[in-house]
Amino acid sequence: MKKILIFLVVNTIFNIIYAQNFYRICGDYTIKGKSENSAQLIIGKFYYDKNEKKIINVNVFPEKAIWVTSDTNLYKIVDDKIVSRQTIPDFTLFSMYHMVLNNQLNNFGLEGSVFTLENVESVDGMVISTWTPSKNVKKIFGKVMISSKDDKLFGIVFFDTEDVIIKKQFFEDYTMNKGLPFPGKITEITFSDDGKELYQVTTYRNILVNDHDDENLYHFSVSDYQ
Repeated sequence: MKKILIFLVVNTIFNIIYAQNFYRICGDYTIKGKSENSAQLIIGKFYYDKNEKKIINVNVFPEKAIWVTSDTNLYKIVDDKIVSRQTIPDFTLFSMYHMVLNNQLNNFGLEGSVFTLENVESVDGMVISTWTPSKNVKKIFGKVMISSKDDKLFGIVFFDTEDVIIKKQFFEDYTMNKGLPFPGKITEITFSDDGKELYQVTTYRNILVNDHDDENLYHFSVSDYQ
């Protein structure tokens, strides 16, 4: 009897640990962008494995193309050929996919980063926190304000070093996937230096966590296309 009880306890603990080991995520997305003079529509599917540290976007509209974000590189692959490579900041570990898998989305991954929690207040049922950059990066980053509701990220406002708002994001329509909250709609407003605003709305559906289909995409190798 004792052996059975020990087995059940160990098995339960193992299942809990395994269930909390979220390491990959995928889903469909639609991106609609709009500015004063243009509009944009992108439809595709994303794949992310936090062990691989690569974001794979497989777009089907307006063209069939694969975007691969890896380290400081953004590759565009069309018809099995790399048609462009751009150098970008390495933001993979700060991507929404990585934060969701690590249960860090509610504070946007700022805890334990170069930002420090300065103030927390409750306003109209929301918790609003203000994060300030450490001294060594104050010349690069401005403060960040985060609002959350029901322990889920609702909004985030980015400031420049002069305390001017440069971007806002709103997270809505959450769904639960194996216990992980994932926003079904993200609205982003970017403010340019000339006062213009760029709106982008991204909607997500068919989110899968720890999926074992499409292994070749989770382990995508750019070198196969060089």
